[in-house]
Amino acid sequence: MESNSLMALMNHFCEKLDGIRFMLDLKTNKKMCEDDEDEITCQEHIEDLAEEIDGLSGTLKDIKSTLKYRQTKVNELKALTESIDVSCLQHMVDNLPTHLPKPVKPDPPQQNKCCEDEITAAPVRRTSSSEDKENNPKKRGPSRGRRPAKNVYIPTLVYITVEEFEGVPKYMKGRMNYSQVNTAIDELNKAFSEKYKVLGMKRTTLNDLNKKRYERYKEQESKDTKGEHFIVDGDIKEFTNFKMDSVGRSVLTILRHVGRIKEIRGGKLTRYACIEVY
Repeated sequence: MESNSLMALMNHFCEKLDGIRFMLDLKTNKKMCEDDEDEITCQEHIEDLAEEIDGLSGTLKDIKSTLKYRQTKVNELKALTESIDVSCLQHMVDNLPTHLPKPVKPDPPQQNKCCEDEITAAPVRRTSSSEDKENNPKKRGPSRGRRPAKNVYIPTLVYITVEEFEGVPKYMKGRMNYSQVNTAIDELNKAFSEKYKVLGMKRTTLNDLNKKRYERYKEQESKDTKGEHFIVDGDIKEFTNFKMDSVGRSVLTILRHVGRIKEIRGGKLTRYACIEVY
């Protein structure tokens, strides 16, 4: 090696000695690690870190793929939102079918009223035992009190859906439209309602007309109608504006086809039984 000064030569040899010392330290540490079984070498650390990095890379790749998919869906929803005609939706709201049930307003809570009655009630003045007997009538036992009103079950035909109507064969529908069928269901439900209101009354409270109806309804029942709720042609004629002409017969055929009613024949009567739809 060429050197311009003694100082430069000394610095060169010092660098060489430092390198030799560093290599000796590495050799010593490697030997210590080989002798100690519990000590993990640097190479094992590097391999573990490499595996973790590979796993994180795969996870990052999945996250990027999911974000790309979500972004695609967001763009589709934006395009769908822009394509919706708000005026069309408003037209639908303003022209709802007449056969749809009306919303029922909930009854106001009675708790506050009871509290007000208790607050405004006049204080009770204590009276003598004789006055108590006169002013306070004797309470009747549960068997002597008024019997609770009988619960009346009113069977109801459920409206058919557009999909059900479109699935009806053309020869059954003819020129009939979807609204006509559900309007006819409203009429038939009137007959069910009037009939079973009468059957739900106590016989002692019935007038002459309803007594005759009650007896007629019971005579129409048979072993085949046990557990069924039905009406007959006479009920439809008496309580509704539903006409049993060709159109009316077509409506009944459609209702049988979509599973809203079934016919029970016998005793020279055709009974139209309501089928519950859940």
